[in-house]
Amino acid sequence: MSRMSPGIDVYQVLKAFSTRNKINVVDYRVFTQAIQRQARSYDQTVPFYRDLALHPEGILAPKLMQLAREKRVSILTVGNQIDRIFLPEAFTEPVYQEYRRIEENPEVPFPDESALKLSIPAEWIQQISVENDLPSLIGFEGDRPALLYRVVFPEGLKSLVCLSVSVADKLLEYSILKIRNYLRKGSNKDFIHQRLASAFNGKELLLKDSITGILIKPFDMIEEMRQGKSDFIYPFWAYLTSSIKKDLAGKGDPTPDDMAAWQAAFLVDVYNNHYKGRAQREQDREAAFKTLETQLAKPPFLFSIQDIVDFRDSQGRPLLGKYTREELEEWIHVRSTQADATGLPFLMVVPVGSGRTLLIARDRLLPYVVKSLHEARPLVKTAITRDWQALLYDFDTCAAMQDDDSFRADLLARLARASPILYAVLDAKLAPAVFSATRGSRGDDSTLERCFGGSRTAPPDLLLDLNRKRLVTDVRMLLPFWYTVPVLSWFISLFKRASRRQQDKKSALRTAIREESAGDTPARAPGNTRAAEFATAAAAAEKTFLPKGYRTDEYLQLLADKWNTLLEPAAKANLTEDINSLVRDYLRGALRNMRPSAFTPDRITTMASNLADTPNLLKIRNHASLEEYIRLYMVKVLKR
Repeated sequence: MSRMSPGIDVYQVLKAFSTRNKINVVDYRVFTQAIQRQARSYDQTVPFYRDLALHPEGILAPKLMQLAREKRVSILTVGNQIDRIFLPEAFTEPVYQEYRRIEENPEVPFPDESALKLSIPAEWIQQISVENDLPSLIGFEGDRPALLYRVVFPEGLKSLVCLSVSVADKLLEYSILKIRNYLRKGSNKDFIHQRLASAFNGKELLLKDSITGILIKPFDMIEEMRQGKSDFIYPFWAYLTSSIKKDLAGKGDPTPDDMAAWQAAFLVDVYNNHYKGRAQREQDREAAFKTLETQLAKPPFLFSIQDIVDFRDSQGRPLLGKYTREELEEWIHVRSTQADATGLPFLMVVPVGSGRTLLIARDRLLPYVVKSLHEARPLVKTAITRDWQALLYDFDTCAAMQDDDSFRADLLARLARASPILYAVLDAKLAPAVFSATRGSRGDDSTLERCFGGSRTAPPDLLLDLNRKRLVTDVRMLLPFWYTVPVLSWFISLFKRASRRQQDKKSALRTAIREESAGDTPARAPGNTRAAEFATAAAAAEKTFLPKGYRTDEYLQLLADKWNTLLEPAAKANLTEDINSLVRDYLRGALRNMRPSAFTPDRITTMASNLADTPNLLKIRNHASLEEYIRLYMVKVLKR
């Protein structure tokens, strides 16, 4: 025995003692005497060794009782004294050896406690029903609560004892060997073949091969069951085990071999159903992921993680459930990080600010960009035309009208406002990589070549097909005709410049007067005070309605894309503006007699609901997004 240190680890000492003496049942008295002898050989001036040498029971007994409570050992007591100490191997080893005998000789019956001549402590054996409990224990992961299972069967069959870890796979192997032994007896093989032939009409060859496989390649048949490689294997085992049970149930006095085959039929049936269910779940999971891929290829093409979590199948049933959230996250991680033959992953990740990302299928990225550019072009062009026309009408100009670099910077800024998601996709520089990886797979790539060829994204004027000089010319044509007559335009410009200088002077004078009188009139005019109070209330309500990480305009655009499903860009923009005008008109009437303090999130929600439920707006699909848009737009209007 190795040298003991103060604070003895009784379990390790006990294990060492049992190993040295090749025993799994330890006589307590012999064990304490051995510890006592060893303790006497140590320095008796150390209190621990002296106490262990004089009174070993006082130290060992409490620690052994604690080990028993932890189910690491089992203790047999006589009276109030410990008599024997059982290590788990005292019971698991005989059971293990008996199943080794079954591997070598399938005619050895399944063991039970009486055959093993064991009285297994209750804390080390768990009784389970073959039909009710075993199915959930086959795929159990982690530490099993008991070392051994007592498997009980219906129909008066005796129970069997097995190692708890063996139910994961080995118990199935032992059972198949019992089935093979049954088929080898007498005419059982021909009898079972005849019984199954009617159930598998037209599949005689498969039936014959399967029965033969049990006889000569039982472990291959087990692997087929586990893998579910054919649709035939599960019904075959179901009919086989059912036929065996019916045959043996009809015998008045079953032999030990019959009893073992009967038990095996129950066990194999449970395993067959377990693997059949697992195979079905795997098929459902794969089908769900294929449906998910199909959904990713549909508009709006860009999806958040939560959007993907909420995907449903064609019957409206959630896909989440056919796969777990963890499996979905792993699928997304793999599909967005691991490249395929193109050198790019299946999913492209688009950062959209505030730490948020959107996902888009690689094959849909270029079509999305082209479509979005087509939709954004009239919006950007209309805004530029309006702004430049106003400038030229006042005989004014801007850098974007004069210089290509300034024009492109202005285009980018306008594109970010008109279509923030498209801007994020372009800013991520994914389109050139996708175009380079899939070049030639779309037929005519000439347009895309101009936009994304050479591993770079073209300038925004080329992407939007907007030429600065042509735009300036087009805007000038919208001005009254006298702006094109040199003499008249010169006189008008002088008049406008003089008028503008006069207005600037008046504005400066009004500002100076307000600043000078600010000390005398600290309170603002009632109208201004009321507007400021409404703005404050709107800012407070915005915190309720605006999700964290979004800007107001960005989230309004996302909501508008959900309820405004028109495809033609001009019509889409007009519908959004009509809704905005309707909200502004509604607010002017509603706020006339409302106190600013009453402009609360609940009141805003009620107002938006009333407006959204008008007959004309009820025709708009995705009504919830429209109502949410109206709430946030009300806040935006007043927050200004």
